[in-house]
Amino acid sequence: MGADDELYGRADPQYLDAVYTDQALMTQTKPVQGQADSFVWSSSSSMPSVMADMIEELQISPGMAVLESGTGTGYNAAILCHLLGDSAVTTTEIDPELRLTALERLAELGYHPSTAPQPRSYDRILSTHAVAKIPYEWITWSKPGAILLTDLRPPANSQVGAWVKLTIDEDGRGATGRLMPPRGYFMSARKVPEYAEIGHTLPELTLDEHQRRAELIETRAVRAQPEILNDQAFGLYCWRSNPNVWSWFHDGEITLSTADGSWAQVRGQTVSLIGERDLWAEVEHTYQDWQAAGWPPITDWTVRVTPDGSTVVVLPG
Repeated sequence: MGADDELYGRADPQYLDAVYTDQALMTQTKPVQGQADSFVWSSSSSMPSVMADMIEELQISPGMAVLESGTGTGYNAAILCHLLGDSAVTTTEIDPELRLTALERLAELGYHPSTAPQPRSYDRILSTHAVAKIPYEWITWSKPGAILLTDLRPPANSQVGAWVKLTIDEDGRGATGRLMPPRGYFMSARKVPEYAEIGHTLPELTLDEHQRRAELIETRAVRAQPEILNDQAFGLYCWRSNPNVWSWFHDGEITLSTADGSWAQVRGQTVSLIGERDLWAEVEHTYQDWQAAGWPPITDWTVRVTPDGSTVVVLPG
């Protein structure tokens, strides 16, 4: 998909212009699970400048072994193979269709990276997709002292998240690092190859059920203004404090929901509520904690992957 939202094939004259433009390109659609007729974007080719930024941030250089998670089109894998040589590069992809076509493209260019990660083999790991927690396999595939770079954010959320850069512990059982200032985002890692990852969805309801829910709506005045979620650091803190609450905000209007059917919408000074939980009250309480912590910037937070596989984000103090 090009800059003007047109679809281009390899035979189109605009194809190479689109490929060499510094923008993200949508490259695949998949159905939404449970909604067979609903197709959304499921893979993309990242902005070339973002790929270069990740490589520079990791200080990737000859002599290193690198693992890339998320082959996609193979664009980034080709750059890594050019820099390091085939034998130093491993790339993984959950989608067999994408993996096959990417490896064919790479082979046409003379590149043949591995696709089978090996334990304790890599000096650097980077992912071209976002994750809600660090996969522990990345820790076990890394050498002690290796560096890992990924985008940490809720599933299918372009508004909340940040890059995180971690160093693997000397015993190889965990990792510690810091969040980085927002600098672009990636599509979420997919749980299965057959479907697109779209994050949280509300239960499907009949028209009568929608009507009954509408009759249950309660309203109250807000105790914290919706603009608090414009702060990217607080948005990230709020997600880590309330990981099962899906959120979206636009032009001062906020929608919150959970898988159990609780729902809240904030407009101006009023919040509308459905369900057992007052989701906006949970955000307001979290904001009080955030104020008490002194509004710490993202760069002051510590991220820890523990030996039991948990991803823990710790505020200073």
